[in-house]
Amino acid sequence: MSKRLPVIAIVGRPNVGKSTLFNRLVGTRKAIVGDRPGVTVDRLETEFLLDDKPVVLVDTGGIGETQHGEMQDAIDVQVEAALSVADMVMFAVDGLTGCTPVDHNIADRLRRDSLPVLLVVNKAENPNVAMDFYTLGLGEPHPVSAAHGQGVKELIKQLTDSVALIDEANLDQEDENPANLIASVTVIGRPNVGKSTLINAWLKKDRMVVSPIAGTTRDAIDSDLPYNDGIVRLVDTAGQRKHGRISDVIEFVARVKAVQAFRRANVAVMVLDGSEGIVEQDMRLMRLAHDEGCALIVAVNKMDLLSSDEWTYYVERLHYRMRSLTDIPVFRIAAKNSKGVWPLLHEAVKASEFNSFETGTGELNRWLEHAQSKQRAPSHDGAVVKMKYVTQISTSPPKLKIFCNRPKGVKTSYLRFLTEDFKKTFSLPGVPVRISLSSGKNPYADDDKRKRNDTPEHNRKRK
Repeated sequence: MSKRLPVIAIVGRPNVGKSTLFNRLVGTRKAIVGDRPGVTVDRLETEFLLDDKPVVLVDTGGIGETQHGEMQDAIDVQVEAALSVADMVMFAVDGLTGCTPVDHNIADRLRRDSLPVLLVVNKAENPNVAMDFYTLGLGEPHPVSAAHGQGVKELIKQLTDSVALIDEANLDQEDENPANLIASVTVIGRPNVGKSTLINAWLKKDRMVVSPIAGTTRDAIDSDLPYNDGIVRLVDTAGQRKHGRISDVIEFVARVKAVQAFRRANVAVMVLDGSEGIVEQDMRLMRLAHDEGCALIVAVNKMDLLSSDEWTYYVERLHYRMRSLTDIPVFRIAAKNSKGVWPLLHEAVKASEFNSFETGTGELNRWLEHAQSKQRAPSHDGAVVKMKYVTQISTSPPKLKIFCNRPKGVKTSYLRFLTEDFKKTFSLPGVPVRISLSSGKNPYADDDKRKRNDTPEHNRKRK
C-alpha cells in the first residue's frame, strides 16, 4: 500500500499556454496545443516524475472569460473539478498580454481555496515582464517560455521544493500503519449510493456525514476499525457535487479520488445502488481498482425488498454486465439497516489475504504444467509455444513471471486463460493477478543442469 501521489493542477485564462507548459513538464505532447482560445476543454491528467518524485499533473481549460458561451461554462466547471482534487496549483498567466482583470479575479478565487499556488508567467522570453504580476498578491512570479524551454529548469526546482513541503504536511496528518493492520479497505462508488452509510454501519457510529444530497463527502477520510485481534482501515472516497450539465466532471473527480485511495488499499468495495443497476462509470471504477492492484468486491445496496428469485435474476444480469471482470464476489446489503454489512466486511478481510497470496515455485510449476495439459498455447508462425517455468515475483497483487520460448507469440486470450485458471486453482476470487512473460534464462536452469551432470554415469563419460 503506497501513499497517494501529490496532484498539481495548472489553471489560468484561455490561451496563456497551459497545455504547452503541461507538455513541456511531462515531456510528451499529451495535450492539444493551439493558438485559438478555448482549445482545451477536457482536463488531461498524467503521472510523471518530478526530479525522480512521482506526481500527478492536471491540465485544465481556461477560466474567467465569458465570450465562449457554453464552452466556457464547461471549462469553468472542469477547472473547479481539478481544484477539488489538487494539492497545489500552478497559475499560468501571459507575459505578452500582461496582467488583466481576469487574472485578478482568478487570483482572488485561488486565495479562497487556500491551496499552495505557484505563479507562472509564460511567454516571458523577456523575464522582466514578470514584474507586472506582483500585483496579483500571489508571491514571486516565475518567468518561463514553455514553447522554448526557457526557465523550465528553474520552475521544476521550485515545483520540487513545493511538493516536498506538501509531502511533509501529509506525513504530519497521516498516521503510520499500525503493526496489527490486517487489511486496508477502500469504499468506492458513484455519489449517493451509500458509501458513507456503509462505513458508519461498520463503525457503529456517524463517523461520516451522511446526506441525501449527492456529493456530501468531499475528502477521503480514514477510520480504523478493531477486527478480531487486528485493525481494518476503512477509506471513504470523496463524492462530488453535480455541476449543471457537465456530468463527466463527477466521473473525473471520482476517478482521481478513487485512484488515490486504491494506492493506499489492498481491497476495494464497489457500492452500487440496486435501484439503478450498474452503469459504465461503475465499470470504469472497477477496472481502475484492478489496474491499481486492489482485490474487488461488489456490494449492491438498497436491495432488502427483493425476493430470493428477484435477487438471483439481478445477480445474473449484473454478472453479464461485468463479464469483462470475471469472478467478482457480489453481496446484497441494506447499509441503512446494517443488513449484510458484517458478512461483507468478513469477505473484504479475506480478499485482503487473497491479494497477499504467496506460494512456492514447486507448487507454481505443478500448476503451470497442469494448465498446459488442459489447454496448450496456440502455435506462433508454425512453431510450438511452450511455457517452461514460472516464479512469483511479488504480492498485493500476486505477480507471476513465466519463462517462455516465444513470449511475443503468446496471445492475450491464452494469458487470460492462464490468469483465470490460476485464480480458480488457488481460490483467489476478485484478485487482480498479473502474469508477465520472459524469454530470459530460467534462473534455476544451471542448478538443474549441475544436478544432472553430477551423476556417476555422467562422470564416467566425462573421464
